Amino acid sequence: MDFYFLLSIGLEFLLAMFVSGNNLSAAVGTLIGSKIISRAGGILIGAAGFLAGFLIQGRYMSSVALSLLPHSFFLVAMLFSIVIVIFIVAQLARSPLSLSMALVGTAVGLSIHIGSRINLDYLELLLFIWILSPLAAIGLSYLGNLYFRKIQPNRTWNMASALKMLLLAVSAFTAYTLGANTIGLLGGFAGFSAASILAVIAGILVGSTFLSAGVLMRVGEDMYSMRYFNALISLVISSFMVEGATLFSFPLSNTQTLTSSVFGAGLSYKYKALYVRPFLIVVITWVVSPLIGMFLGFLV
Repeated sequence: MDFYFLLSIGLEFLLAMFVSGNNLSAAVGTLIGSKIISRAGGILIGAAGFLAGFLIQGRYMSSVALSLLPHSFFLVAMLFSIVIVIFIVAQLARSPLSLSMALVGTAVGLSIHIGSRINLDYLELLLFIWILSPLAAIGLSYLGNLYFRKIQPNRTWNMASALKMLLLAVSAFTAYTLGANTIGLLGGFAGFSAASILAVIAGILVGSTFLSAGVLMRVGEDMYSMRYFNALISLVISSFMVEGATLFSFPLSNTQTLTSSVFGAGLSYKYKALYVRPFLIVVITWVVSPLIGMFLGFLV
């Protein structure tokens, strides 16, 4: 069997493991931060959502992968190797990192290096989406939180119970969209063979269970002490934005949209402390990771 095929499958497993652990916060961080469910329960919901999204809609991202990098197991192995290095750095920094951004940047760098034709129109549109999406998430979350507080009924106990159920459902949907879009892009580069699918499944289970502790609380608690309706609005905005991007085969990061939504929720409170530093750290990783990936991909 081809050496680079085996290498790419092994690296795909590692990447699926890393991204599941690193990005579990994008699905259940606000759920855990709201004290609705335990960490173990959040891991179960997140892992199940990742698997369902990847298996049901993951192939939507295959066309994106092929448009960014010619398919060969050698190039896929190089792509995954570079992104793993970037992810290890993010894991040490305990910062949620966008796999899709790192993959796209690295793929572009590799394509430039081998002289492959790049669809610049698509990249310009993708860059516009990446810039617009967090700004839109901040604005929608800010307005949504202001409106929601005005219409909250006096029966707070019943409302809290309803919000808990909605949060559970929306968290599962958020994990589903991450599996379809972000992890689906990973499968798109690898080719969705039987071995590739099994590697991703194994990586999701291992990563969600053993590698999620470092970042689970950054989105949910470090930035902002989430209330039920804050968490619900953040998850709804993030998940529907990513699902829309998936339907049109655009890679869009759940960590990007959700972190921006959480920040917008914090801005809606005039008299509540908001910790900006963690948000700025995450924003820096969004900007730096595709640029580093492109640079390393070009050098390789």
